[in-house]
Amino acid sequence: MSSRSNARLAPTVLLALAAFWLLADTPRAQGLQQRRLVLDVELQRQGPVQAGADRGEQTLSQRWQLSALLQSDGTPIPYNPLDPDDQRRQLQATQSAQRMASEVPVAPPPGVAAMQARAQALMARCGQDSACLMREASALTAATMPTSTQGRLQAYGNAAAACERQPAGKPRKACRADARRAAGGGVDAPQDSGAATPYLLFTGPMSCGLQLTAKLDERVRGSFNDVQGVVTYTESAQGSETRRDDLPCPTLQAVLDTRNGRVWTALALVPQDVLGVRTREEANRRPQRHEGRIGLQWREAQPWLLQRLVQLSAEGQDQARLPVGTGQAEIKLKWSFRPS
Repeated sequence: MSSRSNARLAPTVLLALAAFWLLADTPRAQGLQQRRLVLDVELQRQGPVQAGADRGEQTLSQRWQLSALLQSDGTPIPYNPLDPDDQRRQLQATQSAQRMASEVPVAPPPGVAAMQARAQALMARCGQDSACLMREASALTAATMPTSTQGRLQAYGNAAAACERQPAGKPRKACRADARRAAGGGVDAPQDSGAATPYLLFTGPMSCGLQLTAKLDERVRGSFNDVQGVVTYTESAQGSETRRDDLPCPTLQAVLDTRNGRVWTALALVPQDVLGVRTREEANRRPQRHEGRIGLQWREAQPWLLQRLVQLSAEGQDQARLPVGTGQAEIKLKWSFRPS
C-alpha cells in the first residue's frame, strides 16, 4: 500500500484501532446457513360446541403439517425480535446505558482536521511497525475518552503493543485477550454463558418450498330452537389436501439461540385450512352442501400451541390433554429445525 493510501486511511483505521481491540471481538458472519422447519400438529377433540343458537357435541380429528426452507446470512445479533421478554430486556438495557452516559462527562473530540494531522504524524513516526501503531493509536484515542478511562486505555495500548512481538496466531490472540481483561474491557465470557450476540435470524426466501398438508374430519350432532320447537341437526366436514404455496414464504421467521439451541418461530400469514366439503342436515329440511376452503380450529388447544411454537428446539415432540366440558382435547406437536 502506498504512503498516500496510508495517509487517507489513518484517520479511520488508526483512531478506531485501540478502542476496537479494547472491546470484545466483534462477531462476524459465518456465511449463509439454511435450515428446514418442519411442523406436525394433530388434534383429537370430543366435547360440546356452540355457534349462535346451535348447541351440539363435536367429534373432531385434524392434522396440519408444514415444511419450509429458511435461511440466515450467519450474522449473530444481540436481540431476539420474536421474544417479547427479550425486547423488554433490550429496552431496559438501552435506558440504563442512556442514564449512565448522561452522568459521565466526556471530553469533546478534537476537530477532524486536527485528528487527521495527528494520525498522519503517527504514521510518519511508526511506518509499518504494528507495535508502534498500536501503542500510539491507543494514546491518540485516549484523548477522546473520559479522564477516568485514559489511564486504562494508555496501559492497554502499551500491553497490546507488546503482544505484537508474540508469534502470530494463538499466542498473539491470547496476549491481546489478557491485555483487554487487564484493562477492564472485552472480558471473555465463560464458556457456558454464550456469546454476547447469541441469536441467528432465519427468514423464508421468495421460494422456500413451502409445503402444507392438512386433513380434517369433523362431525357434530346437536339442536337449536325454532318457531316450530326444537330442531335436531347433524353437520360434518371432511377434507384432505397437500399443496405448495410459496406466497407466504417472506413472512416466515425463526430465531435460533446459539447458546442452548432454543428456537422461536413466527408463521405469520401461512394458511391453516383445507379444501373440503361441509354438509348439514336438519330434521324435515333439505340437506345443505358446500365445497371450498375450511379453516382448521384448534379451539381450547390454541393457547398451548402458540406458546409451544416459541419454545422449540432442534428437534422434538410434545403433547397436552385439555378438559373440554365433559370431554377432552388432545393435541400433539412434532417439530424439526435442522440444517438442510
